[in-house]
Amino acid sequence: MEIQDLSDFLRADPRFTTRRKWLILSEFVYTSTGEKVEEGFRYFTCPIGALTAALERRDFAAIAKLPFALDGDGDPDTSAVRLDLAYTASGALAAFQPVEFRDHAPTPLSAPVILERAEAQALRDIVRELDQSA
Repeated sequence: MEIQDLSDFLRADPRFTTRRKWLILSEFVYTSTGEKVEEGFRYFTCPIGALTAALERRDFAAIAKLPFALDGDGDPDTSAVRLDLAYTASGALAAFQPVEFRDHAPTPLSAPVILERAEAQALRDIVRELDQSA
């Protein structure tokens, strides 16, 4: 069975909805709080096993210490190892999924890890630090 990517997984989950904003725009919302869900990512230069092992242990401090993919100027770069993220500004929700690029195609390696309430709130600052798209 193929593993759904984080975005598709969340959109199929009843805890989330899409809310129309203006005439043609919409935003993805966590229904428990009514907040917009931010989606982001972080690329790493470590082996994928280091990322997946830390995620399985839910050791987010270890994930934040893994080597980020940076270019020669120290700006965020890409690599074959990515962590997809979804979160709310208040910290009510945090979701994570490890992704490895195989033959230039993103391949989710496990089902997403979804954290809510206090568990997610404790990671609010780490999640923002990890999101290189912000």
